[in-house]
Amino acid sequence: MKACTVKAFLTITVFSITFSVEAQIPAGDGYFWYRGNTHTHARYSDDSEINDVPMIARWYREAGYNFLLLSEHNNHLLERKIFCYDRLSRPKENFIMICGLELSMSRHVTALGIDRFLSGERSLREAVTMTLSAGGVPVLNHPMDPVVTAKEFIETEGLNHIEIVNGGRLLDTPASIALWDSVMSEPGGRIIYAVAADDNHYSRQRVGRGWIMVKAKSLSKSEIIESIRSGNFYPTTGVILDFTRTDGKSFHVSSQNGDTIKFFGRYGKLLGSEAGKDASYLFNGDELYVRAEVTDRQGKTAWTQPVMIKGGGNH
Repeated sequence: MKACTVKAFLTITVFSITFSVEAQIPAGDGYFWYRGNTHTHARYSDDSEINDVPMIARWYREAGYNFLLLSEHNNHLLERKIFCYDRLSRPKENFIMICGLELSMSRHVTALGIDRFLSGERSLREAVTMTLSAGGVPVLNHPMDPVVTAKEFIETEGLNHIEIVNGGRLLDTPASIALWDSVMSEPGGRIIYAVAADDNHYSRQRVGRGWIMVKAKSLSKSEIIESIRSGNFYPTTGVILDFTRTDGKSFHVSSQNGDTIKFFGRYGKLLGSEAGKDASYLFNGDELYVRAEVTDRQGKTAWTQPVMIKGGGNH
């Protein structure tokens, strides 16, 4: 991921949380950063007499989000079969809805960017396969509830995204990160992309517990979905990155509001730590991968996606 320094921010205070947002945040080379949430629910999913979908979409739009996926439980939508809410998009206000739902008949998985309603999955593997067949991106939700092992994750081909921050289960974040590292470090493992999301259930106060910043050329469904699919985004609970950059020899990270940057490698081993908004790590060749965590004094964090190191070991 590469980006230039973000400028001309507008500060908006919503629900006692202050966000710095801009309609389009420049990311260099014709790209922009877009803020979004991939895991949100409305009572419409659980109660046929209530339709608070427009209200919840408005909460996120007014909080400065650029896109939202209403991930309704598919087992509660078998009659409606709704997975898109395009009518709630407001392109002129730099806000769009992303199609998708939460596969909930087995292990919970967000089916992001699908082109049809999905149901009937009986396992994690089936959920992932069905999502991919519908053109979507499968994201393993709240991996500690219930626990998915590294072995099970690795054996589920096509599953390349994991929710490390879930707004309803914030205490699970360290264990979810440990699983993320294990999946990338175990024999047969692979690079996995981390996601942060609210998993909001009908509460205005839970808007903004975790989100992703996506790098794309434009605010369109196709651009956002493909950037998420390829890992061109980062998860955060409040720290904003200016850019991350690697030249094959080192990894450089710069933030707007972080004050400590830590670098991690295989199995989550701490490789280095620096105070300040900027830091660099020089590869030694045996890390397998390197990722960074940037924190501020309030405990807010942003995570970079991992960078593979050549010569770091075979998977």
